[in-house]
Amino acid sequence: MAEEARKILDDPQTYAAIDPSGLRNRLRAIPGQCSSAWDKARAFTLPDEWSSSSKVVIGGMGGSAMAGDLTADLALALTGSFSVPACTGPQGNEKPFAKVPILVVRDLTFPFSLDQDTIFVACSYSGNTEETLSMFEQAVHQPTETRARTIAITGGGKLSQLAGEAGVPLLKVEVTSEPRTAVAYNLMLILGVLWGLGLLDLSEKQVSAAIREVSGNGGLWAEDVPVAENSAKRLALELRDKLIIVYGSGLFSGMARRWKSQFNENAKIWSFFETLPELLHNSVEAFGSAPPDPSIALILEPGAGGAASGNLIHGRHNRVITETLSLHKILNIAAKGEGTSPLAQVLNMLLLGDYVSYYLAMLRGVDPSPNPSIDTAKDILSRLT
Repeated sequence: MAEEARKILDDPQTYAAIDPSGLRNRLRAIPGQCSSAWDKARAFTLPDEWSSSSKVVIGGMGGSAMAGDLTADLALALTGSFSVPACTGPQGNEKPFAKVPILVVRDLTFPFSLDQDTIFVACSYSGNTEETLSMFEQAVHQPTETRARTIAITGGGKLSQLAGEAGVPLLKVEVTSEPRTAVAYNLMLILGVLWGLGLLDLSEKQVSAAIREVSGNGGLWAEDVPVAENSAKRLALELRDKLIIVYGSGLFSGMARRWKSQFNENAKIWSFFETLPELLHNSVEAFGSAPPDPSIALILEPGAGGAASGNLIHGRHNRVITETLSLHKILNIAAKGEGTSPLAQVLNMLLLGDYVSYYLAMLRGVDPSPNPSIDTAKDILSRLT
């Protein structure tokens, strides 16, 4: 059975038969899209006073919100609160990576008030996401003296139209793909905007290096690289036919959600995610009872490269959960981050998760591109409103 599965992943006919729309080609394009998005965001100008903003709120759903999660995790990765090396500024003085809190909202309304010192980023690939449109309308219809500094990131749709009518700065998502495949592009757009405002201490050198690294790894994970040399295929083989619970912490907190959602959307399988240290205060108590069979715990761990790996707090949490799972004889495996910087590790782990979920779809014989159940749910929702 194992050998048969390996043959499936190494057979070119598998991809032609199961992936007729060519998602594999869109995965190959992600590193190049990261570069294009960064260049686009670098050229995007905003008023100078926006640099004094006190917080950033990113509103969206699904993959569009995921870019916000990854941005927030990156921003926290190098803050002093995690006892890791800070970025060095132009004069050699140490600075935190993030200068303002970054919050993500997935809802129809905000759970707090926006104000004139808030940057609100409305992010929707289609431009027609109900929840994002609702938040956008709330943001732009505030009194002028308290109105948030609003940006729209979208591929078009109603959000693009509303942004034009309201005079809101618009960044166009110029990628033709599933919304979830545009996450890396959206991430680089957001990072570029915040970098341009001086709210993130990223350098051109760091970004260029990270994109080179993910481009190199992407070539190693592509479908024409055999199982023996392809770590993404091998991980998919270990995860196949199992209920996957993804654990993440620190730099990979949002990444745990991302991997879980890719297992849902690409491989069409049940999966769940949890974050550390929270699960040590509740979920761990269930480890004494047998989990559903067959199950596997997948732990996303920052690797040795980059400042994020110096986060001893989250490293301790990962060791605790690994030892606890093993103590209770619960099958577990770790996926280690690769990269010389936090950004490189995030981009690499993002693309690795895309490929692993893609290969799980191939092993199951399901086309990873369409999401008929999501479409059905949206249709039902539209008829109920």
